[in-house]
Amino acid sequence: MTASGFNVLMVCSGNICRSPIAEQLLRARTNGHSIRVSSAGTIADDGRPMPEEAAVVSRRFGGDPSTHLSRLLTEAHLREADLVLAATRAHRSAVVQMLPRMSRRTFTINEFARLIGGMAETGQDHLLDSAGVVDAVRSMRGFVAPPEDPDDDDIEDPYRRPFEVYEAVGARIHEQIAVIAEKLCARGVRR
Repeated sequence: MTASGFNVLMVCSGNICRSPIAEQLLRARTNGHSIRVSSAGTIADDGRPMPEEAAVVSRRFGGDPSTHLSRLLTEAHLREADLVLAATRAHRSAVVQMLPRMSRRTFTINEFARLIGGMAETGQDHLLDSAGVVDAVRSMRGFVAPPEDPDDDDIEDPYRRPFEVYEAVGARIHEQIAVIAEKLCARGVRR
């Protein structure tokens, strides 16, 4: 955790759909806590706004897409992050390839939600605090069963697909972010 708080970086491909929705929803749910949330894309063009469909979905679940502009993921972004949450396993791999030491702090959004949720089920959620949350969640990898289908750890890309796909993706992100935010905020990560 840095002096500016606990830094969470969301990562997807173009940084115009999944990662900004996740960023905006986590920011809205952790307002008042010392959690800084940002996002970037592995193949992003800097400065692109979100498609209207993604912006509508973000607003529907409480996000504010009004100032979002895409940015390309860099090593500097990763060095600032205490936790990286990726849309897919491929994005997680891209993060680790860019900066190998991030393997200990990088999860997919779905994986992190499953693991942090599993801590309560195993009675280990008392181990969480703002400084040790990532280590505690990482330690759950051997105790919380993985999904039957590894693809369940990925969030599909809605870009240029029907609005119903954006809605489904937004609902899934909303569900996972709700779990993550509740657990992070319950640990007293405050300004």
